[in-house]
Amino acid sequence: MFTFCVSSLLLVWIFANLYNGCAAKPNWEATPMSITGTTTNPSAMDMNLRIERISRSEFGFSGTFFWNIDMDDSVMVEMRILSSYSGDESDYKLTPMSIPPQKFTEYINTFYKDMLMPNLGNCTDLPVYENEFVPPWPLATYNFTRCALNGEGLPDILADGYYKGEAIITAQPTVEVTVAVVLRIRTKMF
Repeated sequence: MFTFCVSSLLLVWIFANLYNGCAAKPNWEATPMSITGTTTNPSAMDMNLRIERISRSEFGFSGTFFWNIDMDDSVMVEMRILSSYSGDESDYKLTPMSIPPQKFTEYINTFYKDMLMPNLGNCTDLPVYENEFVPPWPLATYNFTRCALNGEGLPDILADGYYKGEAIITAQPTVEVTVAVVLRIRTKMF
């Protein structure tokens, strides 16, 4: 009886370790190359973002994002994800991972909650919503401190090369803001 229990526990332990080793994890690592932002109305929305070295081989971004407009259903958010093998500006092509223009509340309840907060939630003071977003969005200056992608909510496999993400927030006729991030993606060896 004792041998049966020990062998059963050993078998469960082996299967648990095999299962954990088979879990889907990103097979890539991202290095930020640049981050820029433009705004048509700095008194409504403005940003000051920069690339910062976190450790010997790790980089992230830090800065502030000034938010001074009411976010309602007239505000649209779009996310363009472009890829390029060479990094040359003329070589970028739109990927299927892009998000078409959508209302701000829809964006908060999907992309923001599922992808943005799992990646940036530990390095920023942006609001976190467990349930559905209910307006108003807090007007404030949000801080980012050494933010780096951890891959949560992102594809497990990405081709090597350069990826440009352009987030476009449009609140016509008041403001249009574009934040562009260029990342270099490399396959992890281990």
